[in-house]
Amino acid sequence: MGRSLWERVLDLLFPPKCTFCHELLAESELEDRICAQCLAELQPQQIQLSGEFLDGGYSLFSYGGKVRQSIHRFKFNGRKEYAPVYARLLSTEIRQAEWIEKIDVVTYVPTNRRNVRKRGYNHAALLAKYVAFNLRLDMIPMLEKIRETQGMYGLKPHERRANIMGAIKISCDTEQITGKNVLLVDDIFTTGATAGECACVLRMAGAAKVFVLTVAKTEKSY
Repeated sequence: MGRSLWERVLDLLFPPKCTFCHELLAESELEDRICAQCLAELQPQQIQLSGEFLDGGYSLFSYGGKVRQSIHRFKFNGRKEYAPVYARLLSTEIRQAEWIEKIDVVTYVPTNRRNVRKRGYNHAALLAKYVAFNLRLDMIPMLEKIRETQGMYGLKPHERRANIMGAIKISCDTEQITGKNVLLVDDIFTTGATAGECACVLRMAGAAKVFVLTVAKTEKSY
């Protein structure tokens, strides 16, 4: 689909940059929002994810280098326009997963409310919205944080589990969950503590299966 006149005007006023390396894009690269070099270097993978209460899942990239810097800009520097780019890549890769046809609905990992207020948007919700759109599925906010949690960075696996345990609850009518196969979307997968807690809560509410999809997976366990 070609870009609208308004999009072209915005491109002239604010020259778009590559989602990953943040360099200016050539005219031929505007549609994908990824430069040719990054497109060649950053080949999406199907990094398999697993964890307690999860029935499977994938990440596209290892969390490092350009990918890490890109996600940081997305979460902390207001680059909301990255969401549809990530979602397009995720949706393309997940179509090859054997369980994709089983998915009934998309939701996302909830975040601390103070982080949403600070950023001005919920990055995981935005990502899930575009993934659901591409997969032609409904996106339903199913989960919410009921207490603020400590930042996960630097915590060991058992500390991560303790940090998130009991911090998440269902925020929608359970009829929207019961018997459904749910796709849980987030930006990063580390130990699986948060995704596992979300999956546990969803299963207790009646979800049949829970799969997880993230942009990146960290190499380290903490």
